[in-house]
Amino acid sequence: MNMNRVSLFTRIRFFNETNTIPSGWWFVALQTTVCITLAARGWLTWQWDSPLRSLVWQEDWWARPLNHFFGIPWRHFAEHSEPSLTNVLEYFGMFLMFCAVVPWLVTVNRLRWTRWLLFPAGLLLVLDDIGRWIDADRELGMVIEHALQVASPFLLLMALSSVSKRMWMLSVSVAASLTFVGHGLYAIGYYSVPLIFQTMTMQILDCEQNTALTFLKIAGLLDFIAVTGLWISVTRPWALIYMIGWGAATALARVCAHDGLDPWLAETFVRTSHWSLPLLLLYLSTARSTDHTSDISHKPSQ
Repeated sequence: MNMNRVSLFTRIRFFNETNTIPSGWWFVALQTTVCITLAARGWLTWQWDSPLRSLVWQEDWWARPLNHFFGIPWRHFAEHSEPSLTNVLEYFGMFLMFCAVVPWLVTVNRLRWTRWLLFPAGLLLVLDDIGRWIDADRELGMVIEHALQVASPFLLLMALSSVSKRMWMLSVSVAASLTFVGHGLYAIGYYSVPLIFQTMTMQILDCEQNTALTFLKIAGLLDFIAVTGLWISVTRPWALIYMIGWGAATALARVCAHDGLDPWLAETFVRTSHWSLPLLLLYLSTARSTDHTSDISHKPSQ
């Protein structure tokens, strides 16, 4: 084993107890990923509604508390709450778009407190994912497919804290594994293959439905192979290269297979983490120790 190589589990602090922040292109890339993810999800929530709505329309969850604590029958709530709910979701979308600037504000000493806005922003991403899971009849593949998106603000918070490189990279690896397993479960046909998967494949490849389904099944198998390879040191770089390429391709498919940019450009941008975080993982897991020391250095915040 080449000792000049930095293994996946080498412990190096991203951030220490002094008034410093991480530096290097990898950190700028992480900031950019979180910025784009929050901005895109915010736009989709503001302009195109959100699965968060599904969390509200659960009569078995809310009927009894509403009636017990507020004296509001579920039927009355269902008939009169829609305009207020729409307004709340629009505010949530605007809040997420505002939080898109937080990754850049955290580098300014007097604004470092803004990092804590990443918690409510991340919570909204979690709730959005749970709503998507409910819409998909509680299929596990749906909730885990968006793991990289949901994890991105929390990964930035980790990079700004006294977490080890080992723990940060392990977290990215887990999130990447979940995302590609979730995608693979749908592509391979374990769950019903989403119609949007089929139509995008048919549109881009100019093929029939059966060919598209075969292509997706092969892609699903490769997803599982890549996830397995991610946890084997010898095959990790190749697995990550696949994740980078396929993650970018599935993101770009949204805008390539549809006419118009809205909402498809946002649907592409919101999946930036699907390829950018595996790219950061590939860099950090293969960088030489001398290069790593200079790239993951610390500098005083402004």
